[in-house]
Order: sequence, then structure tokens, then C-alpha cells
Amino acid sequence: MTGRSLNEIFLPGNTCFGCGLANPMGLGAKFFRDQKSSDRILGTFDVPPHATGLPGFAHGGAVYTALDCLAAWVTFILRSNRKFIPVGQSSTITYHKPARAGQRLTLVGTIAREGPKQGDPVVVHGEIRDSNGVLLAEGDFTLLLLPVTKFKKVAGIDQLPEDFARHFDQT
Repeated sequence: MTGRSLNEIFLPGNTCFGCGLANPMGLGAKFFRDQKSSDRILGTFDVPPHATGLPGFAHGGAVYTALDCLAAWVTFILRSNRKFIPVGQSSTITYHKPARAGQRLTLVGTIAREGPKQGDPVVVHGEIRDSNGVLLAEGDFTLLLLPVTKFKKVAGIDQLPEDFARHFDQT
């Protein structure tokens, strides 16, 4: 995973706690297109010291957050075509082994299931592995693909934040 991340290309200035590279207290998860498989998104995640639970290990919430952001990026890049904003509806996660702080973790996300109609929920399967390829955690995330106007109504906002408006608000 080299070159500019999808985060840098599509949402510079994003302050999301999980994947916003402009958030100095965030997790800094970065996402990339898989050069070997067009149906996967890959990511990297270095557990920052402020995201630990037990000293030396990632907090389970940090692991979950990285996977949650992965699910949104998978849906955004592989399915939304910038016409829909992916919004989490539900998720399940299984922790297999603790993730150590101070090491690079790899994220892998794919579309696991989707409905027959555009706008049907999409289920993304995501995994986090350590530098040796050992599976640490995996989850399934169901996302709704909301048109911008519906997203604004549900969120109770009149306009999207500037970085999101550049990419989603095509009204």
C-alpha cells in the first residue's frame, strides 16, 4: 500500500476520529484500493498510544472504530459512486486476539452481501490482521446508502461539512 491514500484523495481535511487524517487525536487509519483485487479495500492502522486499553494493547473500541471506518470506505469506493452517503445501521464484531500497540495493522474489507436494488443495505466484511497476517478481529457491518437529501434530513442539518459536500452534495 503505497502512494496517496483514499482519505487524502477524497476527503482531505476530514476530522473523523477513525480515518480523518486532519485529526491529531484520531486513529489515522488509511485506506487504499487493492491493486490485486478490484473488489477489496485495504488499510493500515498504527495503534497510537492514546488508543490503548490494557497498556501495550489496542483498546477494543479503537479496533472497532478502524473496522467501522473500513466499512464506510468500502461502501463509498466500491458502491456509492458519490451519490449516496454510507451510514452504519448495525454491526457484529469478533475479537480473536489482542492487537498490540506500536505495530502496523492491516485492514481488509469486501462487500459480503447487498440487496438487488440500488439503495438497499450493503453488508461489508472487515478484518484486522497483525504484521504476520494473524487475524486479530473481524466484523460484519450493515450500511444504508442514503441520498444526500435524505442524509441531511436524518442528520438534521441544512448542509454537509465542506469536505463531504465537495464529494457528495451534487444538488
